[in-house]
Amino acid sequence: MSRRPSRIGRRQVSGHFPPDVLDAISRLAKERNVTHQVILAEALNDLFEKNGLQRLARQTALPRGRATVRRHATGPDAAD
Repeated sequence: MSRRPSRIGRRQVSGHFPPDVLDAISRLAKERNVTHQVILAEALNDLFEKNGLQRLARQTALPRGRATVRRHATGPDAAD
């Protein structure tokens, strides 16, 4: 099984949380018109910075499929 090009060199980070946490992430993502990954990257970067570490998580979403590629090609992160 081959990996998608957007996942090469990347590792999944996950956890188990109460449903309210996912609801809050989803609400923020919808309000800001971004993906869950962008919300989580911001949270991780804030944690890193708070503890004197470099902000390492990319805060722009990588395209996942044809519809997403088209949306991102014209969205606010298109210059990335």
